[in-house]
Amino acid sequence: MLEYIGIIKRIKFYSEETKFIVCLIDSEQEDKDILATGYMSYVNLQDKYHFQGEYIIHPKYGKQFQIQSYKIVLANEESEIIRYLSSPLFKGIGEKQATAIVDVLGTEALNKIKEDKHVLDQVPGMNEKKRETIVEVLSSQDFDQEVLMFFMGHGISTRHLALIQAVYQDKTLEVLQNNPYQLIDDIDGIGFKTADDLALKIGVDTYDHHRIQAAIVYALKEACFQDGSTYHSYETMTKRFHRYIPQIDDESFETALQDVLEQEKIILEEDRYYPYDLYQSEINIAKNFKRWLHTPLYEYEDEEIESILEDLEKQLSIRYDDFQKEAITLFLKQSAMIITGGPGTGKTTIVNAMIKLYQRLNPDQTLAVVAPTGRAAKRLTEVTGIEACTIHRLLKWDLHTNTFAVNENNPLDVDLLIIDEFSMVDSLLFSHLLSASHKVSQILLIGDDQQLPSVAPGHVLNDLIKSECVPTIALHHIYRQSKESGIVQLAHSIRNDQYDENLFFQYSDIHFQACLSYDVVKYVRLLVSKALEDGYDVQDIQVLAPMYNGVAGIDALNDCLQELFNPQDGFKNELRVGKRLFREGDKVLQLKNRVEDNVFNGDIGTLVEVCYKDNFEYLSDMMIVDFDGTIVEYTPQEFYTLTHAYCMSVHKSQGNEFKIVIMPILKDYSIMLKKNLIYTGLTRAKQSLWFLGNPQAFQYGVTRVLDERRKTTLIERMKQTPEISLYDFV
Repeated sequence: MLEYIGIIKRIKFYSEETKFIVCLIDSEQEDKDILATGYMSYVNLQDKYHFQGEYIIHPKYGKQFQIQSYKIVLANEESEIIRYLSSPLFKGIGEKQATAIVDVLGTEALNKIKEDKHVLDQVPGMNEKKRETIVEVLSSQDFDQEVLMFFMGHGISTRHLALIQAVYQDKTLEVLQNNPYQLIDDIDGIGFKTADDLALKIGVDTYDHHRIQAAIVYALKEACFQDGSTYHSYETMTKRFHRYIPQIDDESFETALQDVLEQEKIILEEDRYYPYDLYQSEINIAKNFKRWLHTPLYEYEDEEIESILEDLEKQLSIRYDDFQKEAITLFLKQSAMIITGGPGTGKTTIVNAMIKLYQRLNPDQTLAVVAPTGRAAKRLTEVTGIEACTIHRLLKWDLHTNTFAVNENNPLDVDLLIIDEFSMVDSLLFSHLLSASHKVSQILLIGDDQQLPSVAPGHVLNDLIKSECVPTIALHHIYRQSKESGIVQLAHSIRNDQYDENLFFQYSDIHFQACLSYDVVKYVRLLVSKALEDGYDVQDIQVLAPMYNGVAGIDALNDCLQELFNPQDGFKNELRVGKRLFREGDKVLQLKNRVEDNVFNGDIGTLVEVCYKDNFEYLSDMMIVDFDGTIVEYTPQEFYTLTHAYCMSVHKSQGNEFKIVIMPILKDYSIMLKKNLIYTGLTRAKQSLWFLGNPQAFQYGVTRVLDERRKTTLIERMKQTPEISLYDFV
């Protein structure tokens, strides 16, 4: 093993998250700077290091010194120590104070301080604050390096190292060695799989009590997140648990289960087992709605309301019918209200009227208009004229810590809260929103109760409606301009369980092309080519499919459509990421929330530039994406959050609208063929809708309900939660 003593002359790349470094080392042992790579927990250009490692030949970048271990060489010359202690690392310790330290403690000053911090008390001008600053920096370097060596020595990924050290500081090693599963409870963003991988690598026993407890909680949560339920049975929980820890004796399992129940990581109610946060989310939702439902509102004069509505009709060139006026008036009298209905029933018209009426009656009141996705929020801004945002942005969500800056202790300062596309909102997110809403005096929920429910657990919109506790306006009447739309008529026939295949022959905007699975790609290519010839562009046309794999799955269709929409012309840069080939000009889909960039799961953008690593301007490959004017850079660690968007899942399309929608319906998709999914997909279309595949599969799908296995108890909590005094919220 080779050894070098020297300083880091220049840092070419350093990741605070993974601790990976690419740098140049200046060592007296070599005439030229040494190009080195490796992992370093702490980097200071003032420090001298003792490096150990070996040279490797990188296939692309040539000869590199790979750092395998290192340690700081404490300065032992007076000038070096003074320069070191007066560096920006030691805040408040200038050159004068550093010189005084050396004058008193000599060239062994740093070693003496590490052995006994009170030797600094002999130094003129020293106080407790300065002393602790010096000691903290010196000791932090030691434990940072020790923790990194621990990770590297056990072959553990350093991806979460910065997050772990930020929480535990100098207790990091102690926690990792005693109970790495503690990370799950203490650090948002670290789950069972991460902690378990770390634990097993450091030698934790397969049947360790902490591991059994963590696996029980994870098994229950996994079951809930897989099917959208907020609780599960003992049988389901144990069956999933045994996938992770098989052949465990009953006594060990029951002991661990009792422990997690006592710790309230799992809540047992009757024979139902809830993850704690899902249990609390239902409690919180019911509690907040009881508060609204028992809070009286200011009563407006009927004549004043009627007068303003007449002005709005003239201003907007519209006539509200009696039912619409009744709904608008009811909104003014209710602290909490739901509006639901299918396409073409006037939801947007009514909500616009409610907003404008509210603003006229309450000019000094504030309101917030939100939606679950970025695209839905943008569309909401367009139709209401009010700046809308996502729920995550409203609550100032932090991606790295999975926490909300706007919360119960720092609540929203708004009077009216309006949430659109509410069918997509899950129990946990809505609970967080309500916790931050105790200053909100009025809430309006808008959504289509026949669309797909939220991806995460809960069935909040349907549960609130079925509880019959929240005043609800269900819109059924299709207005004249929408009656001419086959898309609207088909949607309502499916919504009302009255599907009629003859609709495809009566309307020119809906089509069903019968074909085999192997012919879907061919027909998609034909339809898209024709649409492009007719002047439509890539943003107007959307292919939707329920599954990724198969000859007519999302992946196969994206490969086909990329060549149609964005063929290689010899000038576009490309980058292969796994099985996907990204090309400049591609239509891409964001898969994870990036609140700091105002980009969210489900947002669609354009890949405007692929930048290749050159070790000068770009230290790694990069992709740059334009999301409707918001430019976002992606590093290799973030590439997995992007995929092609020529074809996407129905779930990912929620909150969006497209001029043309093409949707394969096949027997291959039988497990996914359900009424809510087909209904949600077809209601994304504005002008033209094409189904491709098997008519019998379509008939089968529109009769099956997606959420039949989703278990929740919000309805019962809405009905059973005792009435709450207003004094509880003062």
